[in-house]
Amino acid sequence: MKPGSLKKGSVENGKNRADAGITRACRGRETDYSSGMKRSVCLFFVLGTALGWGVAPQEEPIVKVVDKVRPAVVNIYTERIVEQQVADPFDAYMNQFFGGGMARGNRILQTPVRNLGSGVIIRPDGYIVTNQHVASRADKLKIRVTLANGKDYEAKLLRDDDLQDLALIRVDSPEPLPYLDVEKISPNLLGQTVLVLGNPIGYESSVSAGILSAKDRTLTIGDLTMEGLLQTDAAINPGNSGGPLVDLEGNLVGLSSAKMSVAQNLPVESIGFAIPAERVKRFIEDAIAIVEGKKAPPPERSAAVVLKEKFGLLLKDLAPQDSVQLGYGGRQGLLVTGVEKGSPAEGAGVQKGMLIVGLGSVPCRSLEELPRTVRQLKGGEDVRVTVLGATRQGNFVALRSGAVVLKAR
Repeated sequence: MKPGSLKKGSVENGKNRADAGITRACRGRETDYSSGMKRSVCLFFVLGTALGWGVAPQEEPIVKVVDKVRPAVVNIYTERIVEQQVADPFDAYMNQFFGGGMARGNRILQTPVRNLGSGVIIRPDGYIVTNQHVASRADKLKIRVTLANGKDYEAKLLRDDDLQDLALIRVDSPEPLPYLDVEKISPNLLGQTVLVLGNPIGYESSVSAGILSAKDRTLTIGDLTMEGLLQTDAAINPGNSGGPLVDLEGNLVGLSSAKMSVAQNLPVESIGFAIPAERVKRFIEDAIAIVEGKKAPPPERSAAVVLKEKFGLLLKDLAPQDSVQLGYGGRQGLLVTGVEKGSPAEGAGVQKGMLIVGLGSVPCRSLEELPRTVRQLKGGEDVRVTVLGATRQGNFVALRSGAVVLKAR
């Protein structure tokens, strides 16, 4: 063998062996070196496919879904006028010496309350579903809807359900509107990708992405407890309420409802809640059937009937003039006109002539304003009741306040 030939041959043979190893790896007959190379190539391929490498932006799944769903998402702006009776502060002073004869009476204070939220068109003839707390029922309620194309419409509240936090509104449009077909709903699998569309903090047509983190969550806001909610880590912020969550096929997952920002005085991130699509779909079907006269609305007992039945309380709204004469200084509330013997109210010490000013965390101004949750009280439930009592001593009135817990019977 000539000097140098072995060296050259070793290099060439080594190169040939390496090349052969790669070739064999492609054919399934790999050496140790080629096995590692195959795993690296395969991993690179899988990651590249999952992340969409090599896919044009307009072909990305999320982009396609947003392009499909966004035209059906609307921004909702509401304004309602809240009227409050405000007592003249001078009246309380004058009443001490002259009784109610010198009172100048209450005046009406009108305060505009504005709200911002989202919704989704669910039929081409203008039906829109959103949260009840976005399109809340009130006198002189104004609802304005802005479509993704910038067109504005006045909307009308048709049906709402504060127990489910859902509402149906409608706009009149001369042409068919883009809509999301709620007949096709997502299977809602844990870990699936979800997109949130809406109007967070007034930023129109915003999109955020995350996963479906959990199902069957319970959330309590004030006196309202909602069960069976979906949890997601996709960003949900004020203004997103009522907007849709969809999957990567554009099917409805649910409606954004709330987010958790603080727990045990500590900041919380990435915990949002949505009403499941199945529940939204049932509400839409029932609401439209009632609106179109195909189904009778469910009977609803008045708050006065329920409070008498559950607690033994006979109540009426307190008129402003009666409030002054009874010593409550123009305060609003529910006047106790009677208490049934042996009732929870009697057992708790509630007496005729007292004024109920709060049920739980909800202030009581009139029977009409009481939330629908009062009408849904079940036996055994505890309710904290805030009461006032007025006792006249000559020209002076002694007011006492307290709270009692009544157990519904």
